[in-house]
Amino acid sequence: MANKIYELFQEHKNEPLKDEFIEKAFDIMMDDEDDLLPYVKDFQIRNFSEKLLGVYSNEDCSIHINSEVIAKQKINAQLLALHILRHELEHARNLKKLYDGKKDIESTLIYYSLRAYAMDHGLNYEPNLDNLCAKHLYYDTKLCYDSDPGEKIADIKACKYLVNLLKNQKDTDELLIARGMLYYAYVRGYKDNGYYLDPPTYEFLLRTGMYHSYYWMKNRVEKNDYCFDTRINYGLPISYSEYNQKVLKKVKLQKNKWLVEGIRSDNNE
Repeated sequence: MANKIYELFQEHKNEPLKDEFIEKAFDIMMDDEDDLLPYVKDFQIRNFSEKLLGVYSNEDCSIHINSEVIAKQKINAQLLALHILRHELEHARNLKKLYDGKKDIESTLIYYSLRAYAMDHGLNYEPNLDNLCAKHLYYDTKLCYDSDPGEKIADIKACKYLVNLLKNQKDTDELLIARGMLYYAYVRGYKDNGYYLDPPTYEFLLRTGMYHSYYWMKNRVEKNDYCFDTRINYGLPISYSEYNQKVLKKVKLQKNKWLVEGIRSDNNE
């Protein structure tokens, strides 16, 4: 599957973005994703009224890609289109994980991200001790887009997909851009409060009123003493030195060389 996507990208990377490229890429990706078929029931390429690059709907399991807006971005349109496609497919995978109902750290954080949906569909894996209202929670979750762990998980996996796709190119512009995108996905949501870096997942739980979940997650993190890779993947506490040194090393980049505005691609849901 990866080879077919790579060949498609190489064939069209210097051309204007066409819907046919996106459709072919989607078909190739789905050929290797049989387990996601129940969670991807519709795929459309259309122009939105909003400036979103792509959208996945949990309610009707549909993916919509905004090719017109993607084509106007500053980076290679085909590269960005592949990222958006993969990002939306990862949202479908998140929904599958919600229904699987497992208790590992990733599944738990996806549950928090999709808790409003879970409440509406009877998937209540934790007691609602905070008296959460699904309608209000949908709204609050939307406001916390940058700190939403489900968005972070989808973005990191999509960027890793691009890096792995291009890894044999060594130091091409496309690979460096993909690594830059992965860097931003890892540090997404971390904010310096002057004393330490606020972990985005903790901020998400507090801002959405999931206070008991915040307490349980904080205890879980402290008890398990998770490694750096787990903490950066899931928006959990990291130190200043880890933020300034380990993330760059992890994505194989040097500071300020390729980390520039314009390679972010977070206008998707």
